[in-house]
Amino acid sequence: MSRRPLRRTVAAAAAALACAAALVATPALAQGPRTPEARLAGRVDDATRRQVLAQVDSARRDGLPFDRLVDRALEGASKRAPGPRIAVAVRELRLALGEARVALGRDASAVELEAGASAVQARVAPRVLAGLRRVRPDASLAVPLAVLTDLVAYGVPVDTAARSVMALARAEDAALVAYQRDVQRDISVGAVPAAAASLRAGALERSLDASATPGLITGDAAVAPGGGRGSTTRPAPRKP
Repeated sequence: MSRRPLRRTVAAAAAALACAAALVATPALAQGPRTPEARLAGRVDDATRRQVLAQVDSARRDGLPFDRLVDRALEGASKRAPGPRIAVAVRELRLALGEARVALGRDASAVELEAGASAVQARVAPRVLAGLRRVRPDASLAVPLAVLTDLVAYGVPVDTAARSVMALARAEDAALVAYQRDVQRDISVGAVPAAAASLRAGALERSLDASATPGLITGDAAVAPGGGRGSTTRPAPRKP
């Protein structure tokens, strides 16, 4: 099984939020029909199952989303990963969830913790997560954290990705999603990842500063206050 972090993309984060809302509306579904023990039965060997369940118990005691640990184990089993590697991957995810909880606070939602754990496993420093919480004390960090993790996956250096998302954390989620897509598109046509992230972030930050209501960056132009078109965003430098 790959040791790469299981990335929670923006789309996945949005889907998880919708799923969480549905579960709140239907308590019977929220309980889940199967226990971790039942889900793991027959999927991994006994030694691995015991190790995974020990991590699940630890996560449950700490109030962490322990079902994600079972998901990680089952992912490894589906890929026919050796038991020891599955156990290590589950333990690393549990530790990352714990780091995310410390950084984001005891009131962080399960979706935020999962997004935070993905960021931590992408080598984003916990202090960055804590900084994002200070910028967004009352709003969900699921989308900003997902954007941050995706930028790193696109090849943007961690420090550049963190700096960009930190500067844009006050933007609405829709603007962050548009920013992520613009950066991805720039990179796909040959832009240097760090330059693409920085230039797009600068354009959106200027739009935010120019208007009390965060503007939405789409395509190559910014929507200026009053509905007019702003200056065209400079294309990011391409790779030589």
